[in-house]
Amino acid sequence: MSGLDSIVEEIHRQAKAEADEILKQADEYCNSFMEQAKKETALEIEKIEKKAQADRKLYEEKTKSGAEFRQRNSLLKTRQECINKVIAQAQKTIHCFSDEKYFDFIGKILESNVSDGCGVIYFNAKDLERLPKDFGDKIKDISKSRGGSLEISSQARDIEDGFILTYGEIEENCTVKALFAANIDKLKDIANKSLFEKTN
Repeated sequence: MSGLDSIVEEIHRQAKAEADEILKQADEYCNSFMEQAKKETALEIEKIEKKAQADRKLYEEKTKSGAEFRQRNSLLKTRQECINKVIAQAQKTIHCFSDEKYFDFIGKILESNVSDGCGVIYFNAKDLERLPKDFGDKIKDISKSRGGSLEISSQARDIEDGFILTYGEIEENCTVKALFAANIDKLKDIANKSLFEKTN
């Protein structure tokens, strides 16, 4: 082999050695990079899984809380409907009273609302026709006990039941509907205790 051939051969050998070294380093770098990428990917996946678990737990808690809230609302709504039905039924029951029981009820309402002035009491046409004979005296006694006087008007008022009291310019609606409306909170409380006190 000539000297030139030897030189060329040496250059080839060195070039191959350098190329092999570069390939080796490149391979090591790639392996190192891939290993690091795997670790970073694993960490990212772990973070995503933890967040997903936290989000799922929060969703489950919210869903449970929402279901409990809807259940409570449904229960309260049902209770309120029952209470309203009881109160409505109580009003209907008064309309079904016998004459004796009805006017006894009217007398008690009058005792609670009569004033000490001179006034007039108005009934509807139906009640004027069925007034007990002694009811006029009862009205006088009740108003007198309060230091006042009441006259029964022969003019019928367009009301369903109960009566209207007037003292000069002051008029007081004592129909069953008006009395129930004025005392609705108290009536609801009474109905609630009667219906649900044992279940609370």
